[in-house]
Amino acid sequence: MAIISRRSGLALGLSLATVSCAAVPPTPPTPAGRYAALVTAADQTAGQVVDHLAARERLEVQEASSMRFAAGGMPPTPPPPAAPVAGAVLDPAMKLIQLEAQRLAALSGGQALAEGQVGTALMGRLRDALATLGRVPGRWPSEAVRRRGLAGFATLAEPAPPGINAAGLALARQGAMGDAVLLMRAVVGDDRRSGLRGALAQRHEAWRSAQTAMLNRVRNDPNIGPDERMRIWGATQARLAADPPDVTAAELSRMFDALPAGHASAGAGDAAGVEAFGAAVARLQAVMAQPR
Repeated sequence: MAIISRRSGLALGLSLATVSCAAVPPTPPTPAGRYAALVTAADQTAGQVVDHLAARERLEVQEASSMRFAAGGMPPTPPPPAAPVAGAVLDPAMKLIQLEAQRLAALSGGQALAEGQVGTALMGRLRDALATLGRVPGRWPSEAVRRRGLAGFATLAEPAPPGINAAGLALARQGAMGDAVLLMRAVVGDDRRSGLRGALAQRHEAWRSAQTAMLNRVRNDPNIGPDERMRIWGATQARLAADPPDVTAAELSRMFDALPAGHASAGAGDAAGVEAFGAAVARLQAVMAQPR
């Protein structure tokens, strides 16, 4: 009889345990569970987008002022930052949608989500942030859209009624989800004339105008030689060719637009519908991954 050493026995035990575990594949998540995971990823990516836009806004405002002064002009008073204020609205908004997604995931597994007063606290943050947003010049959501959106979010902030299942909860709150997302899209802007996209477009245009003013100053300066002019021209053209901030902001708005359909699919157990929302999240992540 062969004698198995302690180390060999331990290795054999681990090997058998590995085979045993491999023979029982993990239970795949329900469509609602998958949706909850995607909403979490969307929330994280949306935060990265806002951080990127805030940094871009700050840089363009600073560079525009510096170039205006270098070109011989007095720069105007810089506008108040728009991206951080809009982000302060979108953060609790996305957290409320994430909370709703977690409810659906729990109910789809036959459980209830223990959430305490999280929804109430997030609603307080959302109301305060919207009030602050209104003090920043821009074409922000109308009062009607604000009221509808806040009412929608107030519904999403409430715990699931006792005895309801995932399908019933999603169906009952689908209108609230649509109104909530309408507010979020209005904060970001449906085009380059409204919301955060409109504010950033104004700052970007001022930045481009300052670049042009600086080039005109360089072109007419007799103390700058041809080689130096070409170097400045090349560097300026490279900056102007970069993606405008609207590229990322527009993709964020499109991701928000896919949320209601994803919510309905999660409640209905429609895996394909949930993956359609996943594709919108992936597109936003891909845009953020591009060097700029």
